[in-house]
Amino acid sequence: MLYDAALVLEGGAFRGQYTAGVVDAFLAHHIEFCSVIGVSAGSLCGANFVSKQYGRPAMINIHHRHDRDYISLTHLLHRKSIINLDYLFEDHGWQWRNFNDQAYRRSASHFTAVATRMTDAKAVTFTDPVGDELTQALKASSSMPIIAKPQRTSQGLCMDGGVADSIPYDIAQQQGFKKIVIVRTRDINYRKKATSRALAQLLHRYYPEYPTFVKATINRPTAYNQQVEEVNRLTKEKQFFTLAPQHPVKVSRIEGNTKKLVELYETGKQEINQVLPQMIKYLEK
Repeated sequence: MLYDAALVLEGGAFRGQYTAGVVDAFLAHHIEFCSVIGVSAGSLCGANFVSKQYGRPAMINIHHRHDRDYISLTHLLHRKSIINLDYLFEDHGWQWRNFNDQAYRRSASHFTAVATRMTDAKAVTFTDPVGDELTQALKASSSMPIIAKPQRTSQGLCMDGGVADSIPYDIAQQQGFKKIVIVRTRDINYRKKATSRALAQLLHRYYPEYPTFVKATINRPTAYNQQVEEVNRLTKEKQFFTLAPQHPVKVSRIEGNTKKLVELYETGKQEINQVLPQMIKYLEK
């Protein structure tokens, strides 16, 4: 069933395993949305949801988490990023399920990836990108400050979309949708703590040419917490339907415990199945 609604997917790096479980449950129930909007890990899950590749994002993070070509602190010794996002878009043999570009292009859903432009710290969007533009948009949206490197895109040098727009419900509203389903990767009571002085200093050291971006990254907790309050308010007023983990998520951004990753993925599937009737009622009202 294709719903005239937008699906908004929050980021969260490896906490995106929760989102991967949710969208796989949607695929299992043949639920589609006219618009899919993702930021950071949410963009990666969103693209695979649009291409209808059940289990692919979860499989990559579970089975390839400890491949040093993908994630390794030793990359820093060679002045490389801890996370090698190029790894996600390469062919790793017969066991690797390549992205289904044809299915993505045929989909009735429109896909939007959100990134942050470094020169002005503004959110930029890539709607229905294909080929190399899709790869660059996903890499840009998912490039976390310090952990990954900035990416060249058609809209300039970009990084993590969460810096400018962590929960991009505003983009769904701009697209004209009245029904908006949001998938969070934090419980509704979670609030970000202020950026530490040490991290702020590190950001200044890493990105001296982009002071506006650095300022936005340092101020992200305030902007994020304001978005959360608005999401909670509009969900309570039944303007949004929000799915968030029922309990605090104990998975780090680059979690190394694959058992935790499996459990979070299964939690996402289980929790959406519990509220599926309510979500469908919201979408069909």
